[in-house]
Amino acid sequence: MRSMAVDVEYWLQFCSDVFDGLDMTKRPKARETTIDQGGFNIGGTNIFFGNGGEDPWRWATQQESNDALGQISRLSDCDGCGHCTELYTPKDSDPEELKETRIMVANWLETFLKKPSNSTDDDLLLIQ
Repeated sequence: MRSMAVDVEYWLQFCSDVFDGLDMTKRPKARETTIDQGGFNIGGTNIFFGNGGEDPWRWATQQESNDALGQISRLSDCDGCGHCTELYTPKDSDPEELKETRIMVANWLETFLKKPSNSTDDDLLLIQ
């Protein structure tokens, strides 16, 4: 749940205030970025799509796993689970769902680290 005051105009002003000289007149274009990066049918293999429930950019990524391409999509939908939250330094107080996501990422990475260096699989990607 977010305050009605935290709208697009709020964030445009916030970015302008925080990043001196940033021109926000063209505004970020999430839909155009999604299409440019492959839309919702990204064809890359061996990708872990980690997203936080409070991350507005989660809509610009793959929302469903695709086993045929080795794509895993995981949404950590919990309080404080924003952009890249699964990559933050873990704390004991983190929500259980976030802890589970971190275990999934670690297990996923481990499978690629154990492969022989002459593996013919596509490059490993971690998209946030």
